[in-house]
Amino acid sequence: MTESSGNGWAVAARAIWILTTCTALALIGDGTIYAVLPAMFPAVGVTALQVGMLLSINRLVRPPLNMLSGWLTTRVDPHWPYVLGLAIGACSTLGYGLVHGFWPLLLLRALWGVAWALLAVAAYAMVLDVTAPEFRGKYAGIYHTLSFFGGALGALGGGFMADHWGFSRTMTTLGLVSAAALGLALFLPRAALRRDRRGPLQDGQPTLGLAARVRAFGRALRGLDARLWLILGLNFCERLFFAGVFYGTLGYYLAQALPEGATIGAWVIGVASLTGVLLFARNLLSVLSGPLFGHLSDRLGDRTLVLLLGEGCGVAGLLCFAAGDGLALIVAGVVLTALAYGVVSPMLVSWMGDLTRRGGRGSIVGAYQTMGDLGSGLGPLVAYPLMALWGPPPVYLLSAVLLAGTIPLILWARRRGAAG
Repeated sequence: MTESSGNGWAVAARAIWILTTCTALALIGDGTIYAVLPAMFPAVGVTALQVGMLLSINRLVRPPLNMLSGWLTTRVDPHWPYVLGLAIGACSTLGYGLVHGFWPLLLLRALWGVAWALLAVAAYAMVLDVTAPEFRGKYAGIYHTLSFFGGALGALGGGFMADHWGFSRTMTTLGLVSAAALGLALFLPRAALRRDRRGPLQDGQPTLGLAARVRAFGRALRGLDARLWLILGLNFCERLFFAGVFYGTLGYYLAQALPEGATIGAWVIGVASLTGVLLFARNLLSVLSGPLFGHLSDRLGDRTLVLLLGEGCGVAGLLCFAAGDGLALIVAGVVLTALAYGVVSPMLVSWMGDLTRRGGRGSIVGAYQTMGDLGSGLGPLVAYPLMALWGPPPVYLLSAVLLAGTIPLILWARRRGAAG
């Protein structure tokens, strides 16, 4: 499908925008949790160390589920696992407002992990299938940044709502908002999402058992292009440092640096609200930069060049947080990490789409999501104990150094692609 193919392109564009909006609505509650819980954890009956687990468990349960979801999207219409994920996600968000204490919240966060494994893998598979290579970067940028903008709206609006209404009422309200995505998903243009699924029954072969499927998947992984392995590793790093460390600990960082909140004239902004404002600003910049740099990579025909720019911005942003807690450095760090987040993820998804075939991406997308979930899940789990020992700046410095180590690997892949 090409962008000039008339009605077919219009149907595909409609699918992209509906997927983007539905995913954004699903993420509103999750975005609020990241803004509110690190600043208000005593109000819901948990400790600071338990916050790290609550922000990680939804990601740590997903790795095996991502692979199952990837397999599922190659066997059934991905619309159905996507809708099921939306439904489970709305229930988990609503539940945050109805329970109190660590264990009930842990169960609901794990349930959100199940939801995201279903809807994220199905959505990425659909996005890649309805986009042509010459326009994939732009549309991957639109989907990734605008869908995660729902989390930004949750962080901003949810932060202010929680400061004024409290945690429970805020999460109950946002659960109802997330449920609206179910109605919108009914308007997905199904014709644009049809793909060739050559499963065992369709090929006239007997159904493979679980052990045979695992062996077949292992053989497929061993045969992957080395650049696909790099994409998986880069997604782990991107999610570890941007979604795990930065996104998961910003509220804690601000609570340590500004325990009374920020004062602007006669107006005092609470820590939850301030965290929400900064996360919203970060996501707004990502929304603006993602499609722009995705389109640039399409025009240049070069994903790795733009990817290097994103990694450089990420290293610089983390160094700003490591340098101190002054307002100017905080703002600079938010801007630079926003640019990195807006650039890196769409480039990785687009690059992955360029190196894989249409209709057969379920397994690699599942592996991609698995690596991202491991990174983002380990981020808060490791960062909170380290910050308790060292304080936030050294943890950000270590993150910047480790992220910088990915740049030579991208340069290697760039040379390999040019040679190939």
